[in-house]
Amino acid sequence: MNEQLIIRLGSQPQQPISWLVWSTGNKEIIASGQLASADELTALSQRLGRRPVVALVPAADVVLSEVLLPSKPNRQIIQALPYMLEEEHAEDIEQLYLALGLCQQRDKEYWQQVALCKKVQLEQWVGSLVVAGFQPTQLLPDALLLPQHQEGAAAIELAGQWLLRQGQWQASSIEALWWPDFLSLANIELIHSYSPWPTDILQNVELAEPELPLALLAQQLPQQSFSLLQGQYAPKKAQNKIWFVWQSSAFLAISCLALYLITLGAQVWQQGQQLQQQRTELVTLYKSRFPAESTRDISRQLARKLQGAGNGQDASLFSLLNDLQQELAATTNVRLDNLKYDQKTSELRFQAEADSFQRFDNLKTRLEQKGFEVKQGALSNEGGKVQGTVAMKVKV
Repeated sequence: MNEQLIIRLGSQPQQPISWLVWSTGNKEIIASGQLASADELTALSQRLGRRPVVALVPAADVVLSEVLLPSKPNRQIIQALPYMLEEEHAEDIEQLYLALGLCQQRDKEYWQQVALCKKVQLEQWVGSLVVAGFQPTQLLPDALLLPQHQEGAAAIELAGQWLLRQGQWQASSIEALWWPDFLSLANIELIHSYSPWPTDILQNVELAEPELPLALLAQQLPQQSFSLLQGQYAPKKAQNKIWFVWQSSAFLAISCLALYLITLGAQVWQQGQQLQQQRTELVTLYKSRFPAESTRDISRQLARKLQGAGNGQDASLFSLLNDLQQELAATTNVRLDNLKYDQKTSELRFQAEADSFQRFDNLKTRLEQKGFEVKQGALSNEGGKVQGTVAMKVKV
């Protein structure tokens, strides 16, 4: 958006407030108006609050000065600045808010620009805006936005006050009633006035083209980077709008992925436990027949037994055991209870337990597809577990 909302606050909440919507691209006024007091800021926020907000405050409430630093500025010197100014102000320095401007080197000296105002006053300005729904990006003394002239000062009348800028870091605002007395004491050689000049005040004045006060100040905003909003009052960085829109979806996607990985890990762990249990049962059976042999690599040992046994009865047993082991490994949630081999019929009979009838059907189907004749006995369901007997042998 190429529009800014500029709000000029008063010293007190009950004082009138001027506002202006300024087009930064076309450098023209979009809308302007005046509020009776800070109580009407909420209504203004509801109408225009989507635009970036720059707040101006009376320069009379902010003291601008320059401090000669003892050396090139560093962290320790900056932290000591309030105490360097303590003797110049009658008020307790702890009750004042200090904001930093530019630090300039002149010859071999370092001069730090500082702005002071009452902490209570700053919190009143910021609080009024925030409560109304505004998030100001910049807050600065109004007169600091007057044009700077090489010769003479710049002035304009706004809301019953004359704003005056006499230099880069010299700005003030004076009540219209005190304006003649101020000029008689200030000894200003030349004033460039952007408002009609009072005929009863004798002054060397050069009249500039009249401007709406806030429009004139808005034109100088690109050249003024200073803001009273520093430290804890600094505006928060704007979040990436696209990320804000997709943040919930991204969080949900990450949560789903994490849940899937946890579930997958649990399934892999469970299958590993089942395979380990089935291997243990097979080792037990193997040791019952060959108690003197090692079972370190039972798959290879079974293969050697098969190769060396020829076509005898042991060959049939080991073939059955080897194929049964493979199919049990491929069928999850099936646990063997015991095995029995009938040498006369070359039939391997085993009891098993599974979590559903479907597991038994899957195991029977896989064994039949391998060329075995499979007979499944009656199945029973007890305590959520399905138990039954299965007999298998090579088809003749």
